[in-house]
Amino acid sequence: MTYTHFTVETATPSIGAYIAGIDLNSELPKQAYDELKHALATYKVIFFRDQDLSNKKFHELGANMGNLEIHEFFPQLEEFPEIHVIQTKGGNTGTDRWHTDVTFRKEPSYASILRAIDIPTDGGGDTMWLSTHAAFEDLSTPLKELLLQVQGVHDMRYGMTGYLDTETVEKNVAKNPPMLHPAVISHPITGKPHLFINSIWTPAINGLKREESEALIKFLHEHVKKPEFQVRFKWQKNSIAIWDNIATQHYAVGDYNYPRVMNRMIVNGTKIEAYKA
Repeated sequence: MTYTHFTVETATPSIGAYIAGIDLNSELPKQAYDELKHALATYKVIFFRDQDLSNKKFHELGANMGNLEIHEFFPQLEEFPEIHVIQTKGGNTGTDRWHTDVTFRKEPSYASILRAIDIPTDGGGDTMWLSTHAAFEDLSTPLKELLLQVQGVHDMRYGMTGYLDTETVEKNVAKNPPMLHPAVISHPITGKPHLFINSIWTPAINGLKREESEALIKFLHEHVKKPEFQVRFKWQKNSIAIWDNIATQHYAVGDYNYPRVMNRMIVNGTKIEAYKA
C-alpha cells in the first residue's frame, strides 16, 4: 500500500515501523486513520516521535482507531476515563514478562495506544514487542500441526497471583473465569496465523497430560524470546506507540528507578478464531 499521509520506516524485518511526516494534532481525514490502521496490521506496532498532544487530542486519536474501553486495573483521567494512567518505578512490575494483554477474556483487546508523559532521564524503561506470527512460522511443521489442533487455557488467577491481594484476585476471577482459546489464531484483518500462548495468562495446553503441557508451554515461552522476532523501542517524552495486541507480545523493561508516567488507551475486544491451514 502507498501511504499518502505519512512516511514509514521499517524497524525490523519481523515487526515494527516508525511513522513520520504526520502531525496528530491536526485535523486528519478518515483516510489518514485508515492508512494508520493498515500500517498497524502490517507492522504490528507503529511508533511516533514528538507528538505533544493534549488529553483531548490523544483521546481523539484513540477514538479514531476504534471503540475504546476502560481497563479493570488502572486509574483513569476524570475528563477522559478511557485514558488510563500508568505510573511505575521500575523493577518487578508484573509486566516485565512476555505477554499479550487480557487473553483471559472471550474477546481480548484488539490494540493499545501508549504515550510517554514523564520518563527516566538517564535511560531505561524501554518496551519490547515480538511478532507472534514470526514465532509461529519459525516452528517445525510437525509442531505447527500439533498446535493447530489444541487450545490454550487462559487464566486470570495465574497471572495476577503474587501481584495483587487474594481478595482482589478472586473478585476479578469470578467475573473472568478461565477461558480456552486456540493455540494458533487467525488475524482478523490479515488472515495470517499467530501463536496465541503467553507467559502471564496461559498456564496449560488443554487436553494434554500435565507433563506434556508443562514441557510444551515452557518451550513456547522460551521460543518467543528469539531476538529475530523482536523490536525494542526507546521512549522519549511525547513518543507514542500503537500495537496490535493479538498479533504481538510485549515486555516492559524494568531497568529504572524513577516514577515513570504513561497514558494508555485500549481499543476494545475482537473475536478470536482458530487458524485453518
